[in-house]
Amino acid sequence: MSGGEPGTASLLVSAVYNGKRKIATLKLYDPESGRMVLWDDKTGHKPYCYSKLNPKNLAFLEGRADVLRIEPARRLDLVTDSEVEVSKIVVEDPLAIGGTSNDKSIRNITNTWESDIRYHENYLYDANLEVGRYYRASGDTMALVEKEIPQDVKSALKSLLWSQVSNDTVVDADEFRRYVGEWADLLNQPIPDIRRLAFDIEVESEVGRIPNPRDAERVVTAVGFAGSDGLNRVLVLRKDGSQEGAEKMPDGVEVSFYESHREKDMILDAFRVISEYPFVLTYNGDDFDMPYLYHRAVRLGVPESEIPMRLLRDSATMDGGVHLDLYKILSNRAIQMYAFGYTYREFSLNSVSKALLGVGKIDYGVDLNELSLYQTANYCYNDALLTYRLTSFKNSILMNLLVVISRISRMPIDDIARAGVSQWIRSLLYYEHRRRGALIPRRAELDDRTIGVRNEAVIKDKKYRGG
Repeated sequence: MSGGEPGTASLLVSAVYNGKRKIATLKLYDPESGRMVLWDDKTGHKPYCYSKLNPKNLAFLEGRADVLRIEPARRLDLVTDSEVEVSKIVVEDPLAIGGTSNDKSIRNITNTWESDIRYHENYLYDANLEVGRYYRASGDTMALVEKEIPQDVKSALKSLLWSQVSNDTVVDADEFRRYVGEWADLLNQPIPDIRRLAFDIEVESEVGRIPNPRDAERVVTAVGFAGSDGLNRVLVLRKDGSQEGAEKMPDGVEVSFYESHREKDMILDAFRVISEYPFVLTYNGDDFDMPYLYHRAVRLGVPESEIPMRLLRDSATMDGGVHLDLYKILSNRAIQMYAFGYTYREFSLNSVSKALLGVGKIDYGVDLNELSLYQTANYCYNDALLTYRLTSFKNSILMNLLVVISRISRMPIDDIARAGVSQWIRSLLYYEHRRRGALIPRRAELDDRTIGVRNEAVIKDKKYRGG
């Protein structure tokens, strides 16, 4: 556990798999300290999947060092509406189930069920933990903290559930009341003002060529920060032959200059600032800012232990916090259309900012390499500020929306930020299956159920029946 105060009521926001320690780690935001609490699983939970073969017919797996045990189990099969016997294959590491293209992954060599669920989400379902709820993480325990919902909501619920819902209008009125009550309680839990930091980097570029984040050959010339706690700062590297210029910075913005040979020091200072925040925001940071800083730091000889971010297959995360790439969030069609009414058509930082904030990126009319040091500082800081403001305008509507969606989908907030609506719904269905002890069906099973079923359009000129 680190960051926030142990034992305080903290908002569960994310979960990750710690590959080195082979355990799930929960990330909880502590509103009192404005820091992240990290809590490691103490239950001994392990990755697993199911097979409809009996344990004897799975004997070919027993000799594998990564298979811990194969045990019989009973699950509810909703496709056949019956209870079925299955074999639970418990393994040491998630890659033993899936994630590779060879026979190291069990799902590649035999038919399996529930083998395509990411381990950290699997853990949340099994532990019956709801992202977006408050928990008290203390020692070996994770206790739910019930927050009082507003009195007017209680009164409205009472009217809906008891005065308007009768046993004659609903098939199972008691079950209906219970579910509506649970959802109302979940969605009305308070959302704290989340402490967060937006950052942006500038990199020395060549004409007609975009710097490659993996190679990270070019110098990082500036790192700008804008924080919810009032931090406004930009670190700038002096380039040989560059002029400071007469550009004025906005009031309250601190500028720190580094000599051209101190790029490594500048990046280390940037890492120290980033590490102080539980939530880190970027715009296209998964594909550029985060991997570029990571690889540039490695290239300059920074030990991995001093780099606060980790690169995943198609995203980047923070060791002790949550990284949100606003480009991926705001290019989600559901967010674009339903949350912001199709106000913006393109997804660049400039286009989105102009549409939602009424201001855009700074344009000095010259190539970025020709900017003075203060112009570079202002340009970089402004990008960081725009990124932060996209989460703070209209009373932090975007941050609040992400928390609400994570509550509905039962997904970590950084996962829903990179996923589409279908994945949100799928996660909710997975959660409900686990809650009922039901086996999650394979796609092939559902496809087989629709053979011979005739679908006709019910909407004029449409070729589908709808959702």
